[in-house]
Amino acid sequence: MENQKRKWHNTSYGNQKKSKQFSMECGMTGFLCTCNFREKDCIREAYRILEEYDDEIKQFENNEKNITENLQESETKNDNDDGNEDITDALNKEIKELNAQANKSPKTKRFQYIDTGAKNIIFISSTVPNTLELGLKIIKDLDETKKQRSRFILRLIPVQVICRANMSEIKLKASALCEKYFSQEPKTFSIVFNRHCNNTIQRNDIIETLAAVISEKNPGNKAHLKNPDIALVVEIIKGFCLLSIAPEYYKYKKYNLLELCNVTTEKKSQDEAEIKVPDDSTQEPEDTISNA
Repeated sequence: MENQKRKWHNTSYGNQKKSKQFSMECGMTGFLCTCNFREKDCIREAYRILEEYDDEIKQFENNEKNITENLQESETKNDNDDGNEDITDALNKEIKELNAQANKSPKTKRFQYIDTGAKNIIFISSTVPNTLELGLKIIKDLDETKKQRSRFILRLIPVQVICRANMSEIKLKASALCEKYFSQEPKTFSIVFNRHCNNTIQRNDIIETLAAVISEKNPGNKAHLKNPDIALVVEIIKGFCLLSIAPEYYKYKKYNLLELCNVTTEKKSQDEAEIKVPDDSTQEPEDTISNA
């Protein structure tokens, strides 16, 4: 009897499937979230918030698309004397829609948790076409409504570029990213640097290199420590570099969701009383450029 119990126990646990771990890769885009140890809760919260706001964007875009299509159909009907839609065009349109649905992979997720290997640092990869648009929609909505939507997420940073953490590649990718945001009209900027589980990339090297890159885009670009138009956020996590464009970074409380909603210090201290974040020598506080 004892052997049967042991056999059932081993079999039942042995048949459990382990959840697949996804690792960070160059070329990914997504969202960097920070938390205080409650990582699983942070992940669930990130999924919920990102999906809700992305659904709102898609619904708005679909409504705009439907309005445009209805107007076009109305104009087409008016142009046709007999009022009948061309059969060939109708069939081609239906075939395109069916092909588009068939090409959608059911395994592709809009948002997927990626293990960073760093404590309290969560990365959610995303297939949305514009992570900055989605991130700013969340940030601005929380700032306007002051309605608290999160308990465990601290900062939510949209990430546009992930590359290897070496100076040559960082400079190359940052230059391409900054071309869109700093080459037209003069902007004030700051460079925010954080390092996690990495001792090879130095703060001063990053700041000096990227400040020069931004200045080359437009000589009118000037560093501004307190309230820049755009912050270039550089997060070094192990062997990867995450680059983010963060408009009005300090106006929006460094994209801290709790502070945007004016969560009082007393309430925050109560929520964080259970967990105290220990000092981590591999994680450095963020730094900004002070000189152009």
